[in-house]
Amino acid sequence: MIVFAGPSLAGADAEVLDTFDLRPPAQQGDVYLATLETPRAIGIIDGYFEGVPAVWHKEILWALTQGIAVYGASSMGALRAAELDAFGMIGLGAIYDDYRDDVLEDDDEVALLHGPAEVGYPGLSVAMVNVRATLKAAQEAGVVSSNTAETLIARAKTEFYKTRTWDSIFRTGETGGQGDTALPTLQTWIAQNEVDQKRLDAQLLLRHMAEEAHRPPSASFHFEQTALWHDAVQSWRQRARQESAATHGGYRLTGGLSFRDD
Repeated sequence: MIVFAGPSLAGADAEVLDTFDLRPPAQQGDVYLATLETPRAIGIIDGYFEGVPAVWHKEILWALTQGIAVYGASSMGALRAAELDAFGMIGLGAIYDDYRDDVLEDDDEVALLHGPAEVGYPGLSVAMVNVRATLKAAQEAGVVSSNTAETLIARAKTEFYKTRTWDSIFRTGETGGQGDTALPTLQTWIAQNEVDQKRLDAQLLLRHMAEEAHRPPSASFHFEQTALWHDAVQSWRQRARQESAATHGGYRLTGGLSFRDD
């Protein structure tokens, strides 16, 4: 089973990851190339979107027509699953549920800045979905009022995803409601109790894929092999040949830019 992931699984249990053929965040063409290896299933967690083309909906549809189960959660996978679940892609997790139900709409909800694969994709900013999940948990724990939580969420939402951090969220403006006197307590609580919803959903996808029978999907749609599709396939195959020659092995891809993921 092939899984495309990066920062959403940073620090995850290596023993669990060994169950899968884990690859860097998906860029356009990666899912199609993965189908050439006829895996039992493909999981999409993270994917590049800035600087290189994002994973294309049509290559996911192609995988489904080849009888390969495709799962999505956490980040780019949740976005694509919400867009393609009607065609047979399987979405999992709270983030997927929120996109499916139109609670969330914007791509920046899951976007973050992160370091390269060589150092384990460390997060350099905080994803908006994690801000929401953490402040919800803090409110339920009685650490923060609903007014303060809502104000902090609104402040975080105005920030560019690359510069959104807990420090930046707390640094500027008045919280209203409960007032700034509550913030030191909240900051201490977050340091020990931050909710990484992206990781939780990514781990859910791995557990589900490990336990699922992966029955071949029944594609109830017509896949049109347009001239654009054929051109894309040729370019992806050429890229794979070049990378295979450079690394002396298979179709394993290196992903895109080291610092951009969603």
